[in-house]
Amino acid sequence: MHKDGPRLWDDTLMEAERIATDSKARYLQLPTPDREAEMQRTRSQFFLLLRERLRNTYLRRISKLNPGEPLAWKYISGRKRASLPPPTSLLLGDGQHTYKTARRAANALNRIFFPLHPSHKAVRFSKGIKRQNPSLGIVSSSLFGQQNNNESAASFTSFSSTSSSSEPQNNYESAATSNSVFSFSSSSEPQDNNEAVTTSGLVAHLHSPLDAPFNRTELLAALRNTPYGKAPGPDEVYSEALRHISSKGFRFLLRCVNHSWTTGTIPAEWRRATIVPLLKPGKSPELLESYRPISLTSIVSKVAEKMVLKRLLWVWTPHPHQYAYRSMRTTTMQLAHLIHEVEHNRNHYFQVNLPKKSGIGNQLHYRPHRTLLVLVDFSKAFDSIDHRVLSRLLANIPGVNCRRWLRNFLCGRYAKTRVGNRNSDRRPMLRGVPQGSVLGPYLFSLYVHPLLNLLNSFSGVTADMYADDLSIIVKGQSREDAIPTANMVLKKLHAWSQENGLAINPSKCEAAWFTLSTHTESDYDREGKWPLVVAGCKIPVMTMGASRTTKLLGMDLDPRLTLNVAATKQCAATSQRISQLRCMAHKEAGPSPHDLRTFVIGYGASKLRYGSELIWAVATDSAKNEMQKTYATLARIVSGVPSTVDPESALLEANMPPLHVLCLRARLSIFENTRACQMDWMRRPPPEPPPRAGFRISPLSRDELYAFVDAYTKDYGITQSSPREERFFRSSIPPWFAASAHRVTIGVELPIDHSITDEEELTREKRRVSEEALALHSHRLWILATDGGVDVPKSAGVGILLSSLNSSEIIEKASINCGARPCSYRTESRALLLALERLIIPRIQHRRKTLLVVTDSQSLLAALNKGPLSQTDWTEDQIWQRLLTLTCAGWSVHLQFCYGHCGIHANELADQYATQTIETGQYTEQGIAPLWHTDLLTCFTTQLTNKWRSTIRQDTHRYLLCGTRPSDLSGKDLITQEVLHRQELVHLARARCGESGLWGRLYWAVRDCTNQCRFCNISPEQSAYMRSNNDPTAPGTDTVPPSARDEDVSPVRRRTVTRRRKEKCPYCDSTLTGFSNLVSHCRSFHPEHPPPLPELKCDFCDMVFPTRRSTAQHRNRCAHNPDATRHLNSSARRRSLLPQDQPASTSTPIGPQETLHHLLLECPGTLAVRQRLGIEQDLRTEKFSQWQLLHSRKLLSLLDHLFGTQMALYS
Repeated sequence: MHKDGPRLWDDTLMEAERIATDSKARYLQLPTPDREAEMQRTRSQFFLLLRERLRNTYLRRISKLNPGEPLAWKYISGRKRASLPPPTSLLLGDGQHTYKTARRAANALNRIFFPLHPSHKAVRFSKGIKRQNPSLGIVSSSLFGQQNNNESAASFTSFSSTSSSSEPQNNYESAATSNSVFSFSSSSEPQDNNEAVTTSGLVAHLHSPLDAPFNRTELLAALRNTPYGKAPGPDEVYSEALRHISSKGFRFLLRCVNHSWTTGTIPAEWRRATIVPLLKPGKSPELLESYRPISLTSIVSKVAEKMVLKRLLWVWTPHPHQYAYRSMRTTTMQLAHLIHEVEHNRNHYFQVNLPKKSGIGNQLHYRPHRTLLVLVDFSKAFDSIDHRVLSRLLANIPGVNCRRWLRNFLCGRYAKTRVGNRNSDRRPMLRGVPQGSVLGPYLFSLYVHPLLNLLNSFSGVTADMYADDLSIIVKGQSREDAIPTANMVLKKLHAWSQENGLAINPSKCEAAWFTLSTHTESDYDREGKWPLVVAGCKIPVMTMGASRTTKLLGMDLDPRLTLNVAATKQCAATSQRISQLRCMAHKEAGPSPHDLRTFVIGYGASKLRYGSELIWAVATDSAKNEMQKTYATLARIVSGVPSTVDPESALLEANMPPLHVLCLRARLSIFENTRACQMDWMRRPPPEPPPRAGFRISPLSRDELYAFVDAYTKDYGITQSSPREERFFRSSIPPWFAASAHRVTIGVELPIDHSITDEEELTREKRRVSEEALALHSHRLWILATDGGVDVPKSAGVGILLSSLNSSEIIEKASINCGARPCSYRTESRALLLALERLIIPRIQHRRKTLLVVTDSQSLLAALNKGPLSQTDWTEDQIWQRLLTLTCAGWSVHLQFCYGHCGIHANELADQYATQTIETGQYTEQGIAPLWHTDLLTCFTTQLTNKWRSTIRQDTHRYLLCGTRPSDLSGKDLITQEVLHRQELVHLARARCGESGLWGRLYWAVRDCTNQCRFCNISPEQSAYMRSNNDPTAPGTDTVPPSARDEDVSPVRRRTVTRRRKEKCPYCDSTLTGFSNLVSHCRSFHPEHPPPLPELKCDFCDMVFPTRRSTAQHRNRCAHNPDATRHLNSSARRRSLLPQDQPASTSTPIGPQETLHHLLLECPGTLAVRQRLGIEQDLRTEKFSQWQLLHSRKLLSLLDHLFGTQMALYS
């Protein structure tokens, strides 16, 4: 039985296997031609049934998929793997006691997960907590800024836009927008009729806009960001139920959240958690300490937390050196910061006077600075937070409701552990932030905010954190200089940790000393002279020559920081996943190439490419080559081609970009991110080199990278100094300002009949549904039509204002130059933003306040349909800002999609104006629109890919057939549009690459024969054999019998000539093929006689050899043997027509090579087959192209006719 699927070995298959086994045994007992034929027949039937079962099993798996579920993930989830035993099936213990029941085990685990110490007491959050505590070093202005409860919305908005110096904020640009924000915020917020607004909520709103009740736009954004498939909490409410909640339930949920927000009361179920123990990797399942607690909290509570978090992040920005839980911050950015610091220190030199070799006097030398990295680990950091300290930090939040809600959210929390179906007693959570919650990580980031300020205040010290992983970078001339500084910093860190309730785990702390060479260090400055100590324990320092490396955020760091070790380990880890992928990518029952490519990129290539933008900058060429080989192996798995295919052809078959292109693209992206974040370490000037040769340039130098990028993008007019569009950090729209978003409606979908195939009829259908959708909004008094056009190197985004849908009079126009190489989506979005800002916002005070926006960009409207608080791009965020400005002024706006180029009057006028603007180059706006980050990466990637394609080897089989065009991964026959199964797709890919067991380079290598075309160079032996079998295509035959004209004319449809020696039985009259069959015959039928001895003497020259194998090899090539062969194949011999001196290599071209290009287009021997199958005529009449033929069953039919019945094994 299969573990996760239907039964595979059913009775029919087992019976076929038994019959095949019995027939093989009968043949071995008495080898006769009849029994051999029966054995082959039964084995073929068995393998046919087996392939059918595999295919049907795979189809049944497909039928069980949910709509939209990725195929490859579902398929690999059914593979057999060792499952972990549940805790209920084990006798859990802690070394002293053994718990035999699930409830006792749950209580024991609960005591370990939530220990109670005498010092732990429940904290009562009082209202009189001071907002500043000098002993803790907490300054309110450093976290939230000075904020008064009675301040107006205008001061609050201005504060929030300047509170953070680490990220540029998106301020309101137009005066109309600012006025609408201020006027709206100063009055009571308009609420829906069904929204309950309590008196306390209104009072809080008058004091601070942060305390305003939540609106339904905020709730919609929170529900939209709630993922599917999450386990429910104690209330048993699933996320799927909330995502499909009714309108009445939606209003009730909003009233519940607003009541909790305005009164500060948290429902009890929101503060409960169910803990599920999960075994840690590599730990013993019988010990309680081997389990990790997984907290399941209420999904409804998570939705409310997301709404609170949106507002909290408007008044508080995490520390710049905290790389977790922040937009545009990643683990690789922290690693890039470390590499930059190390390289920057190496490029700063100090002078030392050392004795000369002669011993007379001293000589001035330059030495680079070294870097010490200390990695600090906190024991249960999230569970050890002191609520009193966190309450003092929360006291600086400007909102009354927000402070009260967060404090009540922390207190009164309980958790219970579930083992099997039994639950433990509930246990209070007196410390820490709730795990499994949305606010927990951000509250921890707020908790360690003062710590990062403290550590980064020391000279020559930089401290970074990713969640609770702390890394301290110390610059020094030697260990004598760096380690005392690090000890001083660790002492301050230990004191702060004790004062704030965190505990350092010295056993998991480690350090690394980055240097180029140990020859420049003095004898006094060796390991052990200057120990690194934290909390009274010594921390090991990894130096050059150490047996182990330091790992930071999953990346192994060597002392030279070349990242060669990281590249090697990532290749090894990817190789394990390659083994799993090969089990899934079966050539007969595997997924389609498209699904398999998606899974290979997400599961295999993602592991290999982690940190590749850093590895590609500092690693050696050998490490890069190893990564490229592993990446090529992943590409071969997608298409199913063998390992002998060259990497370039494998990448084109899998439609995967080269690895170096992806790495350089990621490297440019991380530089653009650091540039947008305005990080201090990116603004540093390059160091001055010392007066000596061999000055080292930092491998992450932005000047070097941008010079490399400018060389590729200068043709598009893009340089390092080109203005960039602002990057999106957070929404420029305050959450409480989005209450009127319901007055903006968006029509995205226009369903049409997809069964229509005629182009004219399809155009009429598109026009009909577009006119019907627009007719519903024809009463609106303003019509705004936008369109974007791209004609490289020109582009334009335009907008026109009309008085009605059918009016030809344009009231006003606006256009902007979108750059040399923008995408169509960018031109459409810039056109809509420009039209709203220049054509509609100046008319905001007009008495006519109904607007209809017509556009043919469905992707833009789909992005805007996510709502104002769910945008992830700056332009879309600015569009929503203008729309909300209109709605706050009383406007009603509808954005409607219509099909383009189908006769819609408003859209046609906008399209004509866009075309005219591109041709004339006359724009109403001065300058060029800022460059979009995605367009920059696309241009750079396109240029790199084109250069790579221009350097591809042109002597490969695939290049001769397809050039540099990537293969089609739709999995369909491009001629008939029928779906091809995996076996056919794999064989077509191998045929395009020239790798097959029946012909091509792989055939030449295995058979050890020449690479001549067997249809153009038929040997005399083949001709004689074909004439003896009345083959009409044999050379010298003048006529073709009529009976043979309708049959296959292929010269290879013949029996296989065997070279195995005929052996006569010494005890009977039987003659057997091969000595092994003779021995089996004698043991079966003549057991009373001894087995015969092998003949070790040649039959032609009387030479004696030591083994039977060497004798047979000599006999086949003996000069006295008239039938001597020059190859190792078991099929009909093919001798070259050239003299006897054959080339040493089988890849040396001799005459026309037997390639698919030659067989398909040039070979006269295959012309008759091509004509009979209609391929020659269809290609000549352009019924289908050569590209379509290479992805169709016609090619398989041609190969089957050419190479005989052996093709049945493949197709």
